[in-house]
Amino acid sequence: MSYSRKFNTGMHKWLGMLSLFILLISACKKDRTELTKVPLAVTDYYPNSGAQGTLVTVEGTGFSNKADEISATFSGVKADIVSATATAVVMRAPASATSGAIEMKVNEQSINIGNYTYQELSVQAISPVNGAAGTHVRITGAGFSSTTGPAEVYINGKIAIVVSASDNLLVAEVPEEAGTGPVTVKVNGKEASGQTFKFQVISGIKPASGGKGTRVKISGGGFDEVIAGNHVDFNGKLALVTEATADYLVVVAPADVQTGPISVTTNDQKVTGPLFTVVPMPVIESVTPLSGPSGAEMTILGLNFSAHTDENKITINGKSTVVLTATPFKITLNIPGGTGDGKIILNVNDQIVQGPDFKDQSLGISKMTPDNGLAGTQVTITGTGFSATAAANTVTFNGITAQVVSATATSLVVITPPALTSGPVKVINAGQSALSPVNFNRAGVMTLAGGPNQTGLDIRERGASIAVDSHGNVFVMEVSNHVIKKITPQGVISVFAGSPAKEAGNQNGTGTAARFNFSFNSGMVIDKQDILYVVDGFNQSIRKITPAGVVNTYAVNLNGPSKVAIDDDGVLYVLTQYSMTKVDKSGVRSAVRGFYGGNEQARPVIIGSYLYYTDNDNLYINRFGLVDESNLRGWAGNGEFGNSDGPKNQSMLVSPKGFIYDGKGNFYFSDGFAQKTRKLNMTLNELNTVSTQSDRGFKDGGLNEAAFSSRDDMAIDGEGNIYIVDPGNNAIRKMFLK
Repeated sequence: MSYSRKFNTGMHKWLGMLSLFILLISACKKDRTELTKVPLAVTDYYPNSGAQGTLVTVEGTGFSNKADEISATFSGVKADIVSATATAVVMRAPASATSGAIEMKVNEQSINIGNYTYQELSVQAISPVNGAAGTHVRITGAGFSSTTGPAEVYINGKIAIVVSASDNLLVAEVPEEAGTGPVTVKVNGKEASGQTFKFQVISGIKPASGGKGTRVKISGGGFDEVIAGNHVDFNGKLALVTEATADYLVVVAPADVQTGPISVTTNDQKVTGPLFTVVPMPVIESVTPLSGPSGAEMTILGLNFSAHTDENKITINGKSTVVLTATPFKITLNIPGGTGDGKIILNVNDQIVQGPDFKDQSLGISKMTPDNGLAGTQVTITGTGFSATAAANTVTFNGITAQVVSATATSLVVITPPALTSGPVKVINAGQSALSPVNFNRAGVMTLAGGPNQTGLDIRERGASIAVDSHGNVFVMEVSNHVIKKITPQGVISVFAGSPAKEAGNQNGTGTAARFNFSFNSGMVIDKQDILYVVDGFNQSIRKITPAGVVNTYAVNLNGPSKVAIDDDGVLYVLTQYSMTKVDKSGVRSAVRGFYGGNEQARPVIIGSYLYYTDNDNLYINRFGLVDESNLRGWAGNGEFGNSDGPKNQSMLVSPKGFIYDGKGNFYFSDGFAQKTRKLNMTLNELNTVSTQSDRGFKDGGLNEAAFSSRDDMAIDGEGNIYIVDPGNNAIRKMFLK
């Protein structure tokens, strides 16, 4: 008995606890049910008028799926409930009612629907229920005919054009900027409204550029609030929709995205929005500084950034930063501090690239002036965390220690070492080290051959045209002497073709047996096989010279030929009298249509399918399409005399000539009277000065230390070295950039 009593007592306790647990669960469920109960609300009803027996649809939330839980009255007269769901109820207008209010009750909770007018005029349905401006909407109902005037249709209060009409059908065109609202018909002074028309529009996209995986917010209206109800494509390529409201969508650009318009299709109605531009991945070219304290400004240079600050997201060792300014090529921000050492990561519209390492420390280099030169060049290093005691700072150029002349906490003046080579600059102070944001390049100008008192060259009187072969040999056309000379990489000069005695003529042959009759503007180019093509001006021909010095006539009967350019296929384009002549690889010539002449003293250059040439009369560089025959005058330069740098259409020119291309997006030329060698970055569309001087002279040295008497024709070798004709000094100068 004792055991039984203990068992029963334990069982009772267990059952009691179980009952309590069940009650708690039930209470929780009840609470959750009450918390998640959808409120009773009406969003739309239609039609708002019609005859007895008309079916009226009420849309909203908090309804019941059971018709017997819903009741409705028209002006107090009970209406039949035809069907019911949680979001829509269909009821029939009772026969004995009068115009007035519709009231609906759901589980004893009442709500006013709106007014209903008993009349012949009724808007019963529209199709489609959504669309863009210009969509034709079919409106079905009754009482649309009139003896006094045609029916008028309004969409969201804005009048629409009625395309066709009958007593029970109207077709109307959705007006521009209609907006979302009811469809209303007015006839004979009466008015009836139907269901709401959802006006579809894309008002904007952000960002408007990017690539695979870019998240784009599409703003507008008339979208389905259910994700699956919206189909978005980028130029025909389906995108993933991740968020949907009536006013905006968030989508992810597809893997095969291409530049083109973004379109949204909802309920089979398509609306097209702005262009989404596919851009390459961002590229980080330099970061300044690579170390520094909190609050210091960092500059990131590169390509394919966004001009909108909020579309560029930068982290340092995972810590977010605030972008201050942004262009497609430059971003500035403040170093937040406390980041620790780590990678710089750039996210441009979900296109993510990794930059260099950053050191979270006080020591940092922000700038070097200049950032190129030869041994013995004085360089000012600007930054933070330096010692004001010169000897306490160690500075190396590509690992070689330099002399520190003077120092402050933010500036060091140093002299580049004798064994200078191109490479990074490092500053060491108090146990910390900082690297320069860009390498210091051993760059400058040296004289390859000739000079004021040298006799091996003779280009003083009328200048020269030059070309360089794949072995670094430079060929110089002495136009006044009708001879072509060859200069080896070591500076050794010899006669390559033509008369050593300066005899003019028109004779083929090898080397010194050949004769030419050059004009003042005769030009010369070289192809990939090291074959020279020489404009023999007074003989009105093109001469071909092999690497062995064999001269043959290539094309004849050219009208006043001067400078020449060659394309990647070896086709020649020769400037002639106010025109241009094309010479194919068989030597057959033909006129180039649409070209109206360029500066005959300035070598043009072909880049891709375009020829770039000088228009000295208007101080422009022009671009001519070799395929489409387009002629873009003022491609670079603003038409004003001067030498200011900047965006190519805002920069100023003096006398551009000797155009060359390095194959890496950089276009170089001599601006002779300005005493400059200039570079046009075709990616950034910016013009900058590579080398300049304040006084004329004859001096080798750094890019801005060397002196020229004049700068004329140019050529470039495979390593990027530039050769410049300096007629005033009777010299060929070699400019090396690193």
